[in-house]
Amino acid sequence: MVKSNGYGTDALMVAKTIEHTVDYLGVAFPATGLMLRENGITAPIFVMAGTPNDLKEMASHQLEPVLYSMEMVKAAITLGKPMNVHLEIEAGMKRLGLYKEELDEVVTLINNSALKVVSAFAHVVAPAEPTHDEFTHTQATYFNACFDVLQQGLNHPLFKQLMPTGGVLRFSEYQYDMVRLGIGIYGYDSANKLNKQLKPVATLQCTILQILEVKKGETIGYSRKGSLPYNGKIATLSIGYGDGYLRVFGNGNAEVLINGKRAKTVGNICMDLVMVDVTHINCTSGDKVELFGSEITIAELAEKAATIPYEILTNINTRIARVLVD
Repeated sequence: MVKSNGYGTDALMVAKTIEHTVDYLGVAFPATGLMLRENGITAPIFVMAGTPNDLKEMASHQLEPVLYSMEMVKAAITLGKPMNVHLEIEAGMKRLGLYKEELDEVVTLINNSALKVVSAFAHVVAPAEPTHDEFTHTQATYFNACFDVLQQGLNHPLFKQLMPTGGVLRFSEYQYDMVRLGIGIYGYDSANKLNKQLKPVATLQCTILQILEVKKGETIGYSRKGSLPYNGKIATLSIGYGDGYLRVFGNGNAEVLINGKRAKTVGNICMDLVMVDVTHINCTSGDKVELFGSEITIAELAEKAATIPYEILTNINTRIARVLVD
């Protein structure tokens, strides 16, 4: 999956790196697929959330739409063009998908069309959470019944896919023909089965712009929220909430890494700047600062922000330069 700009990294950069080692690339919307095609990506791409109005353009660029409703099925057939498609089953997510009672009609319509169904899939709601394992098995049972209807009715074999990163190892019996690796390829497993073996692919860095001496009790930043309990130094960093470094990380709620040592934030996060306490760190303007990477993980920041690692990654603004390090 390279949706949401490659989970906040760079969709094109990731696609170029992995397209010859995976069978498919997955995107959410047609615009990302079109961008990849325009930049030379030739691997099969399936599009999860297109609309009937997108189908013609997707067909002309060999993008493979997910048909998640009768409206999408009929629109794709009406287009009258040969096209690979994927069918999404609604198995409990209550988001997108076809119901079992619709599938007989879907089979009849597709068998009399130019469409070829490559795969059928569903979204499991909580594959990484043991509390919901019973529901996951219920979802898989329903999906299997739906898949059987499709496979028995369609004129050719199709691939079966169900599990994302968080369920690949926890439910090996449901790996089937394909799995959809999302955040796993970016170095995080929401099921915590592989986190010690995975390496984060993204490091967020910025630069120290200036170092200021401050006296004990002097206020720092907007609304005078920050101060030091001693005479010390603060470093101003070239990043802010406008870049996706969340405002909640301010006032000592997060740390950054400077020359191998951790420094706490001081005061409110600004739109373009962050202040950190470097009283006990040997550093100077121009030094690089790590906001997340191998030492300060996205999981750590997610916990500070009461969110999930996905949001930490995908929040990073596109004005932050993406640099590929071999």
